[in-house]
Amino acid sequence: MKTLPQPDNESQRIEKLKEYSILDTLAEKEYDSITKLASYICETPIALVSLIDENRQWFKSKIGLDISETSRDLSFCQYTIMGDAIYEVTDTRENDLFHDHPLVTAGPEVRFYAGAPLRTKEGLNMGSLCVIDTKPRILNENQKKALTILADQVVTLLKYRTKQETLRKSQLELQNFIDLSQDLVCIANLNGFFLKVNPAFSNVLGYDTDELEGFHFTDFVHTDDIASSYKVAAKLAAGEVTLSFENRFRCKNGDYITLSWNTSPDPITGNLYSIARDITKEKEAEEHLINTNNLLEESQNIAKIGSWKFDVKNNDLIWSNGQYAIFEMEKLPPNELYKAFRSRIHRDDIKKLNETNIIALKTGDNFKTNYRIVFPNKKIKYITEIGQPFKDEKGNVIEIKGVIQDVTEITIAEQEIILKSKEITDIKSALDESTIVSIIDKKGLITYTNDNFSTISKYRKDELIGKDQRSVLGLLDKESAKDILSTIFNGKVWKGELRNLAKDGSTYWEKTTIVPFLDQNNRPYQYISIGADITDQKNAEKKLIATLLRLEKTNKALDEFAYVVSHDLKAPLRAINNLSEWIVEDMPDMPKEVSSNFDLLRGRVLRMENLINGVLEYSRIGRIEIKKEEIDLKVMLNEIIDFIVPKTGFETVVGNNFPKIYSERILLEQIFSNLISNSVKYNNKIIGKIECIYEEFSTFHKFIIKDNGLGISQDYHEKVFKIFQTITARDIKESTGVGLSIVKKIIEEKGGTISIQSQEDQGCSFIFTILK
Repeated sequence: MKTLPQPDNESQRIEKLKEYSILDTLAEKEYDSITKLASYICETPIALVSLIDENRQWFKSKIGLDISETSRDLSFCQYTIMGDAIYEVTDTRENDLFHDHPLVTAGPEVRFYAGAPLRTKEGLNMGSLCVIDTKPRILNENQKKALTILADQVVTLLKYRTKQETLRKSQLELQNFIDLSQDLVCIANLNGFFLKVNPAFSNVLGYDTDELEGFHFTDFVHTDDIASSYKVAAKLAAGEVTLSFENRFRCKNGDYITLSWNTSPDPITGNLYSIARDITKEKEAEEHLINTNNLLEESQNIAKIGSWKFDVKNNDLIWSNGQYAIFEMEKLPPNELYKAFRSRIHRDDIKKLNETNIIALKTGDNFKTNYRIVFPNKKIKYITEIGQPFKDEKGNVIEIKGVIQDVTEITIAEQEIILKSKEITDIKSALDESTIVSIIDKKGLITYTNDNFSTISKYRKDELIGKDQRSVLGLLDKESAKDILSTIFNGKVWKGELRNLAKDGSTYWEKTTIVPFLDQNNRPYQYISIGADITDQKNAEKKLIATLLRLEKTNKALDEFAYVVSHDLKAPLRAINNLSEWIVEDMPDMPKEVSSNFDLLRGRVLRMENLINGVLEYSRIGRIEIKKEEIDLKVMLNEIIDFIVPKTGFETVVGNNFPKIYSERILLEQIFSNLISNSVKYNNKIIGKIECIYEEFSTFHKFIIKDNGLGISQDYHEKVFKIFQTITARDIKESTGVGLSIVKKIIEEKGGTISIQSQEDQGCSFIFTILK
């Protein structure tokens, strides 16, 4: 026998559930709206608000299910209340807990379940808001978020119900207190005449009501207590709010009893509201009053309710403590409170409130309205107000009494639900706009297409519905079609790319996912196809492949050209060089002028060979992939300096902060070798100075090769980087004009930049960057 799960706080949970007084109550539209919304959002036929007591789960609201309860041991929701997150069973038949469950193997044949716990602020789970389907599924993140929000709204409704029930009981208790209390309650005017007495007043004193109402209090007060009673009346007339006093009252049988009075005047009417108690039960009566007042105040605080009274003639407003608490205001005199109240109303709601008041004063009808109040810190509360006008004997409204309730939490929750519903709708619309959707039955006939499907296929919906999708759109070969059908017929999802035929004969590409819908026997009964138009992408891929092929041919041709240059052009140069050396060797006594010309000839041959090598290096940059390795730049620079810079006549400085980097060694060696070689070659100072500087930045390395040589005129700053360009005549300084163009091309291939800071005869700084 399976051991059923039970939360650690089960007893507290059951106690809290009973406090809501909701079990076995009638259906309510507020809860039904939530289950309908949950069913719609989660796209399930069944949605329930399930409450779990000791032995059963009872459904406060149900959509798609006829029964109103089940035993607890059959409940899926008993697992939901064990945690604080959504409990989801994507396929009951694949689940160890539920594969043989009666509600799975028989009606309603549950295959999917997801429940969000109804969790109170104390961390007690009352039940769940759950959605159920007869087929497997998985909720997406938006559906889960919406289900959690709706579950929180159910808890809010439960809390609201508790507050309403508490208020109703409080009001009933208060009325019972007045009618059934053994305390004497009366209303008198300032002249001392009784206007109204409660049953206890008559019962305790022994008089009938008509023997008390309309009579003066001195008719009953002991003669020795009349003077002190008048003093109390004088204080009340002078503005005292509340007074407590004692006097002796004569009963109808002639006996006197001592009463303890609490009297307060109504600031509008001036009437005195009084309660009297037998002094012998003073302590008990005081305790009872305190408890009753506390209970009433607590009930109002819980329900966030306040009461008010408005004198139409004098614009005097009176509030209860609960109303002051809601408006977060200090108490004010009645003649100042109305203005303060109006200043709190949201300016967009003033007009509506004025119109409501005008109608109430004109018709005398009860009213209900909603408005917002705004606090100095811009905080907003939402208020529901109910009012009842009172008329004089001429039919004119002289007073309005009413109650307000702070409904901010409920209003905000409703607004959030509306926003979330709109968000879900917008998401669905956005998906519908961006995807190609169709539904096909098990016979392969189209039963649904979205607008995007018609747009891309150029078929109207009525030309597609009922047609075989393969015959209308398909361009698949038999093997590919067989693979797709085999996959989806076996209940598996197929993903891939399809080329389809549009109505006008054109073709288009889709990246498609086909999902089979399985019946209770795990057999597909329909398929949904969701695709994205990738025609542009496929065309771009086709063009890219063609471009790559052309590039490959070009590179191959360039490599062949390089071979020709290297082999066919260098060979004659070497022959010329060798021939000139043989002539010099064979003619040791040739004139100096002739010997000098042969030296010049060999120099031109060497320059030509260097030029060919430079052109080859320039052409290879960016085409040949070079393996990267870790390079200690400081070590590399020192090696280059040792090889290039003469031991005498030069001073070199390499900064200590040069790092180790991961890059292509040969390329960096070419850059630094060319720049340092230039600094040596174009230096006209007795002591040449070369400085290597490094600066690090977040995304790139910065290098500076600085010298004190000839410098470069501003006019040549761009020219020197062009191939075959030199600053000085080649007869003066031997140069191919390729070195700096190679440096620039390498740096730019690596995503960097190079520039010059120099003036003629004031040295030169080459500044370049390389991306990290």
